[in-house]
Formats: sequence, C-alpha cells, structure tokens
Amino acid sequence: MSKEKKNSPLVDKIIKITEKLGSEVHLKAIRDAFLLTIPFLILSGFMVFIAWVILAEGTFVYNALPPGMVTAIQTTCGKVINGGQNILAILMVILVSYNLAKYKKYTNPVMPAIVSLGALFIMMPDEMSFTPMGTYGMFVALITALVVTEAFLALSKQEKLKLKISGNVPPAIIESFNNMFVIIIIELVVAILAYACVALSGMGIHDLINTVIQKPMVGVATSLPAFLLYFGFGQCLCYFFGIHPAGVINPIFEPALMVAINENNEAWLAGNEIPHIISLPFRDVYGTLGGIASTLGLIIAIFLVSKRKDLRSIAKLSLPVSIFNINEPMLFGLPIVFNPIMFIPFCFTTTVIYIVAYFATAIGLVSKLVVFTTWSTPIFLSGYMASGGDIRNVILQIVCLGIAVIIYLPFVKIMDKQQIQSVEEEDDFTDEELSL
Repeated sequence: MSKEKKNSPLVDKIIKITEKLGSEVHLKAIRDAFLLTIPFLILSGFMVFIAWVILAEGTFVYNALPPGMVTAIQTTCGKVINGGQNILAILMVILVSYNLAKYKKYTNPVMPAIVSLGALFIMMPDEMSFTPMGTYGMFVALITALVVTEAFLALSKQEKLKLKISGNVPPAIIESFNNMFVIIIIELVVAILAYACVALSGMGIHDLINTVIQKPMVGVATSLPAFLLYFGFGQCLCYFFGIHPAGVINPIFEPALMVAINENNEAWLAGNEIPHIISLPFRDVYGTLGGIASTLGLIIAIFLVSKRKDLRSIAKLSLPVSIFNINEPMLFGLPIVFNPIMFIPFCFTTTVIYIVAYFATAIGLVSKLVVFTTWSTPIFLSGYMASGGDIRNVILQIVCLGIAVIIYLPFVKIMDKQQIQSVEEEDDFTDEELSL
C-alpha cells in the first residue's frame, strides 16, 4: 500500500503562514468590504466609459446626438459616479467596521459601523466635497473603521459605562442607552484628535494620513519590483498551493492600487499628465487573461499541441468561463494546484507579461490605464475600456496572450509525454504479469 506523499517543510510553512493571514479578521473585514463595493465600482467604470469615451467630443455618437442630449447623459453619468466611486471611502468605513464587528461576534455590528461613519465625518474638512469621500480618503476610512471598531468593542464590555434601564423597554432602546457613553467618548476623542492634528501640523487628518501613509503605500504598490513580487509571483504562488490570495495579498495592496487608478482617472478627465503605469486594472487587463496566471494561454496551448483527450476535454469545459477570467476548472481539473510540471509556467508567466506590458506603456506604445474595470470584464473589452478607448491596448493584450501561449506550450508537451511514458510502463507491467 503506497504511503501518502507529504509536503516539504518549506511548503508546509508557506501554507501555514498564508492560512494564518487569510483568517486574520482585520484583513478579512477589508477583503469582504472590497468585494461588496465591486458592483458600485463596475457601474462607475461603465459610466466613465459612456460619458467620456463613447460621448467624447468628436466621436461618431457625440456628433450624431443633439448637444442637449449629450450634456444630459454626461450629467446623469456623473451623478451615478457620485453614488459609487466618489463615495468609496464612505462605503468602506461602514462595511469594514460592520464586517470586523461581525467577525468578532458583536451582537449588533450596525452600531460600531454607524459610530465609525460618524467619526469619519468628524474628521472631514470644514468645506465638504466629494474628494475626501472617494479614494483620496481611502486610508483614512480604513484606519478609522479598524481603530474605532476596536475601541467600541473594548469599551462596550465595560459595565461601568452602561446605563441600567429596567422595566418593559424595547431592546433597541436598551442597547442604544447602553452604548451612549461609549459613543460620546469615542466621538469626543476623535474630535479632539482632529482639532489637535490641525493645530500641531497645520494639516487636516486626511492630508496628514495621505502624506505619511497613503502616498508611500501607493508609491510602493505601483513600483514594478514590488508589483511583480506580490502579484506577479506571490499571488500565483498562493493559488499553486490551493490558497486564495483574496484574504492574503489583496486587502494589503488593493487599496493603494485603487487610489492609483482613481488618480489616473482624475488626471485623464482634467487633461493632465497621467501619474501611474501600474494600477488595479493593470493587474487584470494584462495578467488575468482567462484567469489568474493568464490560463487562457494554457487552454490555447492545449488545443494546439496536446493529444490527450482528458486535457482537451478540460480545456473545452474551461473555455466558456475563461472568457470572464474564471479558471477554477483549470486550476483543479487539470490540475494546476500542486502540479510540479505547471509550477514554472503558472508562477512566472504573469511576471513576464507584466514586464512587457509595463515597458510597452512606459515607452508610449500604449496608453496608461485610466478607467476602472473589474477582473471579470472579458478580455479585449477590458483593454479597450480601461485605456479610455485605445485599440493599441487591445493589441498589447493579444501580444500578452501570445506570450502566455508560448510559455505554456513546452509544459503541455511534457504532460503529453508524461502520459505516454505512463501508458508504456503500464503495458510493460502487464506483459510481465502475462509472461509469469
């Protein structure tokens, strides 16, 4: 009876570390909050595409419609964006706080979420605008949600801060009064901190956090070496070991990359220099062609050279969903997970693609990405939308897909050869049994 194959100590250590990070409640709260905001961001991205790409001055649609109608559509699109992308910080402070309280098993997670929202507005500039409510206030929102929620949960356990109400009183009133002193303490402390920040530094909390935390984080996240490490290799490595990186890598780096794409969008709409090559759509437009590690290239490689019926069947099954960059059938059906033959192409294909896409953008062969598109946007449509309607970016996607095919091809041939050798060994073993 064959013994079960054990992982190496290094592999076990990597799995334990990633599993621990994936189960960390603060990262899970941020991850789940981002997932819940995806519909708002998708809608906002489409509104930007319609208002300032399809209806851009001089386009066929712009010239075909009456000026009043164009203005009305663009105004409507702008209002929709205000209800999504431009209030992302508001959405995040509520959702992160709610999720964190829920994971910590607080009975009414809505309460700390409301308190966090109130604290965020206490720190807002006196002259209100959408700027601190959008991605400019992203890190302020995340820090506020995490700190205020932790403070609320800790103080709410103190019996001395609870009002003792007796009689036939509705539970909602009891909870509201029990939390009264906790809310007063938190909101007053936040107000004092906000005032002290301006008095001591001459900057509001948003400006201070953006200068000290957000800008450095965006700088690191949008640098090519760091991006290749955590998304080019690190993300694929997590998937190879069967660990979804959404709870490990994404909550740490996605906020900074979201800020980057919004800064690109604002600069593009204002006609200014676009600041970032790398942003959140850069990851998906070029490196998620058919799914993580551009496995559409693997599917095409199988169709081109593989004679194995099982591989071709899995490729046919995976092809329809890979159009929307979903590749779980390939990951677990081929399989790619824990498959030593696929380690090199799976973990390094996107690294090569990102390097090519980065330098193609840097030397001006294609446009920088300026419109948010989610990972599930179909290939080629994503390149056209994210670039603000530049067909050259679609051509770059085709080049990147070709690179993926070329990298995967020899490893598909190895898998074919491996099966032939396995069949020959089985035939030899059967012949020996018959001779006996």
